Parts: sequence; C-alpha cells; structure tokens
Amino acid sequence: MYVLDKSQVDYILNDIRRNGIETEELQYNLLDHICCVVENEMSPDMSFEAVYANVLPRFFKHQLREIQEETNLLLTFKNYYAMKKVMINSGLFTAVTFTVGSILKLLHLPGAAVLLILGIASMSFVFLPLFFLLKSKEEKVKSAKVILGTGVVFGILFCLSTLFKVMHWPYADLMWFFALGILFFVFLPLFYFTGIRKPETKMNTILASIMILTVGGLLFTLTNLRSSLNKDSAISAANAYYARCLDRTESSNIHKYTQQNIDLLQVKNDALKHEVEAIIGTINGVKNGFYAHLSEGEKITELELCNRLNGDFESVANYFFKQSNMNPEEDALKSHLPNLKAALEKFKEFVGNNYTKDVASILDVEGGKRLYKTGVKQVSWEYLCFNAVPFEVAVRNFNQLELSIRIIESSCIQ
Repeated sequence: MYVLDKSQVDYILNDIRRNGIETEELQYNLLDHICCVVENEMSPDMSFEAVYANVLPRFFKHQLREIQEETNLLLTFKNYYAMKKVMINSGLFTAVTFTVGSILKLLHLPGAAVLLILGIASMSFVFLPLFFLLKSKEEKVKSAKVILGTGVVFGILFCLSTLFKVMHWPYADLMWFFALGILFFVFLPLFYFTGIRKPETKMNTILASIMILTVGGLLFTLTNLRSSLNKDSAISAANAYYARCLDRTESSNIHKYTQQNIDLLQVKNDALKHEVEAIIGTINGVKNGFYAHLSEGEKITELELCNRLNGDFESVANYFFKQSNMNPEEDALKSHLPNLKAALEKFKEFVGNNYTKDVASILDVEGGKRLYKTGVKQVSWEYLCFNAVPFEVAVRNFNQLELSIRIIESSCIQ
C-alpha cells in the first residue's frame, strides 16, 4: 500500500483548513480519514493531486465546510436531531388533525372542536417555536434571525386568532389585528429592505413581497370592522324596545279596571292564560330548535352557549335566513320566524280584541322600523332582531319577547 510523505500530508491538512474546517480535532480526524482513503487507492504511477481531488468530494455534498457546521450544531445544540424530528412530526400531526377537524366541522360531526384545538395548538406551540429555534441556529446574519422571528410570531398569532374565531372565544379579533399589524408593519418592511440590497436576491425579494402584500390584503378584506357597531346598534334597539314595553304597560294599568267586565273576568282570564301558554310554547319551540342546531346535539346551558358563541353573527343569520351575497338586507326568511310572527300577530289580535290596544301594541312586530334605521331604509322586525345581531343579542330578543308576553298577562289578569 502506498504511504504518503510529510509534504503530501501537510498539503491535505492545509487544504482542509482552507475549506473552512476550524476545529483542530476535526481537522486531524478528517486528515486521518482522507489520508487512509488516498493511500488505499493510490499507486506509485498515479498522481497524488488527481487521486486527492477524486477522494475529497466523497466527504461532503456541496462543500467541505458543511462538516464544520454540522459539528458546531452537534456541539452547541446536542438535541438538534431529536428536535428536528419532533418538529417534522408535529407538522404532520397539525396537517392531519386540522384537515380532519375542518371536515368534521363542515359536516357538523362530533370531535371537530377537539381536533381543531389539538392541530392549531401543535402548530402554534410546538412546530413554529421549534422551526424558529432550529433555523435561527443556521442563520449567521442578525437581520435574518429578526425576520425569521417576526414571521414566526405572525404565524403563531394568525393560527391562534383563527382558532379563537372558529371556537367563538374572546380576543380573537385582537389577535387578528396584532397578526396583520406585524405582517404589514414589521415583517414585510424588514424582509423587503434586507433582501433588496443584495443583487442576487433582489428580484426574488420583490416578487415575494408582492405575494405577501397581496395575501395580507386578502386576509384584511375578511376582517369585519363593523361587527361591534352592529352589535351596539342591536343592543340599543333591544333596550329601546324593552323600555317601550314598560311604558305601554304602565299606561295600560290606568284603564284596565274600567275596560274589563267583572262578570266575564274569570272566563277571560282562563282564555288569556291558554293563549299565553300557547304563544310561550311557540317561542320556546323556535328558541330550543335554534339552540339544538347550534349546540350540535351537545347538552349545554343557555349561558354556556352564549359564552361559546359570543359575537357570532353568522350562525344566527344562517339559521333564520337564506343568505344573499349581493345584499344582506334582502336575505330570504326561512320558516322559523314567519311562523313565530304569525303566532304573535294572532296573540296580539286576541289581546287587542279582549283587552286594550295599548297592551297589544307591546307586541308590535312591525314596529322594528321605528327602532332602527340604516340610512333612509327601514328595517323589518325579523332583520332587526335575528339577522344583523350576534348570538347573545338574538337570545336576549327571545327572552324579552317572552317577558313582554308575561307583562301582558300580569297587566290583564285580575
């Protein structure tokens, strides 16, 4: 077997150093391995330089310095491979659970909420932090680490805001605005001005920035900036309706004794109680059907359902209306509200014929137009109470409707 002389060994050692291997122990380990391979393959009639040039590429994929970088990672980051494996597995877990959870939610099947929570939590608290931790070790430039960090923070906030929005938890909108703010005002400027300075990355940076700006703009168009205004208007309208009920009840108390026939009092009271129970049953039937649909068969109290669906406009409108994409105010009513409205009109007619018009007018379901206006267009009772309102206000409207019935009952019965 051919034996390398001292000058050839020094040549290999110097070349190893020139190729970026800085650790002395690693230099001599590589030297030992390369020398063994060269001596094994070389013969006296062969050129040392040619054999060495043929052997050296076997120790790396792109350049010899890769070995030094890999060694640094192993020395300073001992759990690198374990964390990399966890990151990949958590990413796969997130993709599967989120996809399956989304399908189950669309089909209103059980287990959707659990899978969505697990998937997004895995992405937010495992995959993205590990991704930042591993990639930041590979980046040598500080600005690149900052860009990577802001991107990861945006990703975490975006995932969590999506989860909170889907589950109707509080602070979803706050996280959503923070995420978009970081994307537009921190990540995008850093990414653009850092990448455009380098000629080799200038074109890719411009194209990527255009894509990021476009996608961010599309996400911003999904933001409902008027939801809180609609909610406040609906609550104000409901309070005005409730105050009107109380005012009319007080005015009706002045006349009720003179307008009732004492001889027919018991008969009328029994008839009124029958009508009251019938209309209350109709209201509860609509309300319970509404709750059962949104709870997806789960046994849950009204308060828990309000907490879960707090601020949810879409679920209310979808249950009572067939949505119109062109003009939400022209949404077609489903059968729930027309049936309830007809029952209320019948009860109102009974009370108005047998007692006073003032008492009956408490249930003026056409009077929604007096309470709330959008510009110059008058809004119907159905749209006012059950379309442009969040879930908790719709519940309040049902309960106040029942309260109005009980107010009428207490006002008329002696």
